[in-house]
Amino acid sequence: MQAIRGKKSFTLIELIIVVLIIFTTYFLMFSNNSFNINQEKQKITISNLKEFLSNNFEFEKELSFVCIEDKYSCYIKIDGVVLKESKIENFFTQTPEVYEYSKDELKMQFSEVNIDDINHDVIFEFKINSDFKSNEFIVDTLENGVYVFNSLFKEPFFYEDAQMAFEQFYLNEIEVRDAF
Repeated sequence: MQAIRGKKSFTLIELIIVVLIIFTTYFLMFSNNSFNINQEKQKITISNLKEFLSNNFEFEKELSFVCIEDKYSCYIKIDGVVLKESKIENFFTQTPEVYEYSKDELKMQFSEVNIDDINHDVIFEFKINSDFKSNEFIVDTLENGVYVFNSLFKEPFFYEDAQMAFEQFYLNEIEVRDAF
């Protein structure tokens, strides 16, 4: 009998305290936002431009991402109204070359944008319409490669240089022509 009485066991209160300590530790460790990937703030880049804009802004007619040459600043424009508080500086490091989505290598011309009652020349403009279709073009960043934007795809296609992008366009055109 002495051997049995010498063993100690946990009381109900001690078990409850241990469970509370484990629960509190678990809550503090895994409720932290650094572990929650979905809550992380997404950074806007040229490769996630369409997804970022469509996920973070509501609009009726047109949503635009407009960049001007002054500090390569970019702004969000919703239904024709520029959101000055959405200013992103140095989105580009130099003026990109933007071409129409065709084999002809025609540079795109953009309309001026009025910010703080001053008209600015636009060097880049990405638009999404009410049907969530975007404009189509080829952007040569002159440093970080070439991006081909197509309204059908969520992300642009990436190429090392502009010549590769135009060659791929030409090959796709031949493939479509030969299909019929």
